[in-house]
Amino acid sequence: MKSDGKQLEALIAFVEKTLLPKGFQVKTNACVFNDEGKQIAEFDIEIRGKVGSTNIAWLIECRDRLSQGTAPASWIEQLVGRRSRFGFNKVTAVSTTGFSDGAAEFARTAGIEIREVKELSPDEFSSWLQLRELSFSNRMAMLDHASIEIDSTTDDARQKALMDKFGEINGESRILRSLKTGKLSTLSMAFLGAVLHVGNLFDDVNPNGKGKKIELNVNYSNKDDRFVIDTSLGEVHIIRVKFIGTLSVIERLVSLNVTAEYRNVESGEVISQVAAFEPFEIEGSKVSLEMHKLIETGETYIMLQKPKE
Repeated sequence: MKSDGKQLEALIAFVEKTLLPKGFQVKTNACVFNDEGKQIAEFDIEIRGKVGSTNIAWLIECRDRLSQGTAPASWIEQLVGRRSRFGFNKVTAVSTTGFSDGAAEFARTAGIEIREVKELSPDEFSSWLQLRELSFSNRMAMLDHASIEIDSTTDDARQKALMDKFGEINGESRILRSLKTGKLSTLSMAFLGAVLHVGNLFDDVNPNGKGKKIELNVNYSNKDDRFVIDTSLGEVHIIRVKFIGTLSVIERLVSLNVTAEYRNVESGEVISQVAAFEPFEIEGSKVSLEMHKLIETGETYIMLQKPKE
């Protein structure tokens, strides 16, 4: 896993939050300040809630330092100090490199629970995970040119106001307002919407090949379901747009890059297994696909999220 620990913290926080009963609050990277406003601590994962009449305060600290070997006893000593100073009922240490004999022994005597996240071979997940890679397809519609036809009843003053507005905008300007939804769109967004509405225009586009040039004439005949452009003198109705653009399809294989198990070191109990695929881009943003199997419930959760920075 990443050596900055963020991926590890996100994994543990997700699993514990999913297994906890309602009413518990899970915070990651919570900072603690003294009366003078100076930061005196930061908790990897802080869990608080109530069981019966008892308030539970649970601290989980994570260590993901592959180059430094097993977690030492000194780390457990620090966690004992944190438990006492900040009043936690329970403290759990999670390591991706295991624990030294001294650390494990001291944790037992000090009442610090120790867990580990251990990377496994994908073959060990074969009972529930057959995938080794995903085929990811990104369909893109690039607008080259658009010709707009407005309602013929638009007076000269509004036409001039419309021309003035066009002098102030660029390709990223959301100038089209839907009368049906009220949402604002760019011309490129309207082009993509029109392409998707037709439904089959991508069918003959060769993946990773030369783009397909298209010309699309769209009539907005329904007065209650069309675009308008707002000007200083009021809205101007769009009745037809001629779009000229290029359709392309980018395909790539996304490989499985993490298969790991989260377990209790003392009991050997497996809490969860996680399979994560390497990050990929959707509309310019990086996302990652993760699959979490919780052993206690037998449920598998599929998550699409932004990778932790």
